[in-house]
Amino acid sequence: MSGVSGLINTSLSGLQAAQQALQVTGNNIANVNTPGYSQENVIQSTTTPSYLGGQFYGNGTQITDVQRVYSSFLQGQVWSASAGSSGAATLSQGLQQILGVLSSGSVSTQIQQFFSGVAQVAANPSDIPSRQAMLGDAQTLSNTFQSLGQQLNQIGQGINQQMQQSVSSINQLSTQIAQLNQQIANSAGLGNGTPNDLLDQRDQLLTELNTQVGVQVVRQNNSQINVFLSNGQTLVAGSTAFSLKTQPSPYNHQNLDVAYEGAQGSADITKNLSGGILGGLLQLRSQSLQPAENGLGLLADGIAAQVNGQQAQGLNLQGSSGTAIFQTGGVQIFANSGNSSGSSGAVLQGTITNIGQLTGSDYVLSKGASGVWQLSNASTGAVLSTSSGTFSSGGVTTLDFGKGFQVQVSGTVAQGDQFLVEPTRLGATGMQTVMSDPSQIAAASPYVGSPGVMSSGALVNTNLGNMTLSAGQFVSSSGAGAVVVNGLGFPMAGSAELQFSSGASSGSAAFTITANGTTLSGTVALGSSGTAIDIAYPNDPPGGYYQMLLSGTLVGKGDTITISPGGAGSNGNAQAMTALSTQGIFNGGTNNANAQAAQLLTQVTTQANQAQNQAQAQASVLSQAQSAQQSYSGVNLDQEAANLILYQQAYQAAAKAISVGNTLFQSLIQAL
Repeated sequence: MSGVSGLINTSLSGLQAAQQALQVTGNNIANVNTPGYSQENVIQSTTTPSYLGGQFYGNGTQITDVQRVYSSFLQGQVWSASAGSSGAATLSQGLQQILGVLSSGSVSTQIQQFFSGVAQVAANPSDIPSRQAMLGDAQTLSNTFQSLGQQLNQIGQGINQQMQQSVSSINQLSTQIAQLNQQIANSAGLGNGTPNDLLDQRDQLLTELNTQVGVQVVRQNNSQINVFLSNGQTLVAGSTAFSLKTQPSPYNHQNLDVAYEGAQGSADITKNLSGGILGGLLQLRSQSLQPAENGLGLLADGIAAQVNGQQAQGLNLQGSSGTAIFQTGGVQIFANSGNSSGSSGAVLQGTITNIGQLTGSDYVLSKGASGVWQLSNASTGAVLSTSSGTFSSGGVTTLDFGKGFQVQVSGTVAQGDQFLVEPTRLGATGMQTVMSDPSQIAAASPYVGSPGVMSSGALVNTNLGNMTLSAGQFVSSSGAGAVVVNGLGFPMAGSAELQFSSGASSGSAAFTITANGTTLSGTVALGSSGTAIDIAYPNDPPGGYYQMLLSGTLVGKGDTITISPGGAGSNGNAQAMTALSTQGIFNGGTNNANAQAAQLLTQVTTQANQAQNQAQAQASVLSQAQSAQQSYSGVNLDQEAANLILYQQAYQAAAKAISVGNTLFQSLIQAL
């Protein structure tokens, strides 16, 4: 096309191209703050020229495409960083909550206060106000444990609620992504262009989805994508979205798990999810909250068992054996919801047998072939031990795997059935002080060994040596080398005399014990750990012997130690109870109560600090990924302002050319 008409048509194409470019520029400026929007650029080219008079004449210009400035690599970095950052932030925030609970509880302070109260009773064993103050300290200690346990439990309930919210968001986002997949596919069939705005919306939804849970994106074709969870389960396939749901745990129904509802049915995928808020919540619960609950429960169980055990060693003001001061929550055992109906009548009960062997872990107990039971770590699944059990006459199977607890099984359990055992989870929440009468505190030892002889009802000490008979403890059986004293009864009504026949400062010394007209003989190695004096009694509990330790380095001839019943003024057992504050019973006997409390707080503090550092690092990675993506795909207002001027001038120039062509055409008409 040539001549005036060619000028007009060519200029008109330039005007239309400039108008379209201005529209794209205006759209960029309008969406400068739209999340996920990618800058668009027009692709402009010449139209096919015309061949006239031996020459090619151009026919103007055209917009061949409107492209978005997009990098799949940079966008993928944003998705991955979003999952990592939100997951780390969720874990860090949850750990700060747990740390706040344990830090504010002052467990160590309350433990020290309680044992200080015990020491006051040891100093004044018959003083009722001191005893009442000790029970008040005991009540404060148990209330502290109970409150902390309840607060940790509330954090667990909050995790359940957040999981439900996250799963709901994931399902909504998956549905929207599937719908956009369909819209994009439909739009792709309308022409050669691409629906850039729909693609941006889909990418933004994928960013939001990664904030909830880590996913992998696979492009199916130019228009559709597939989305997969970290375990490989398909979340979005083309225009089809698959749902997640929360459901009660197969063991403890108070905890929620995550299930996948796919074409093959529902499947529990809790342990396979990672990244995003949902992954962070699951990690918080399994790696931080539950260990903290178990650790706090272990501390409560240990203190209660330690104090109650020593309390049972002594006598109260009425001369009776001491009863429990504390009570804690029992061992929890949950049957798997998938167990066979043949085990429905089975009853499993757990008891703590050895605090030093407890680790604060949870276990899965399963019935194998030939009646063999298997114990596995609930977190790792590692098989720890097997046991066939011992059978009592009542048909109860007692299982002991050397982990500090026993399980009694009554009834029939089918092969393959499983049970979750939580030895210490309820220790803190179930802790309470069950003693209310201060006179019931067993401060007195059943027997007291005092240097000297009884004369006219008074103790007269003329001993030359330093031999002592320690405060004792109940034992179930007499040890090798012990001198067993029978016939004194329990509690003993009279007294017995231990007398040395000759003096000595090295080697060994011989002695006799006279009680109820019976005389026994024995020897003690001077400077050694001593010789056990076991006083037998028939009562049960605690049953067995009351064992006292004879020791020293110097003996005078005729030196005597009088063994008599502990009275109201006796403080031997209260002193032994005071000494429990420094006695190691946790972690195989290496930690006392304060050390165990400090270790628990240190463990959570370390986790919280690590999580906080990780959250900060992941936030930095996300910020860098977003900056890189925005620097490439984001709208640059300075550039758009320049484009406005450029396309405006092109539009004006084209309009001027059309005006000139129109004037020439009018002149031609007039000339004709």
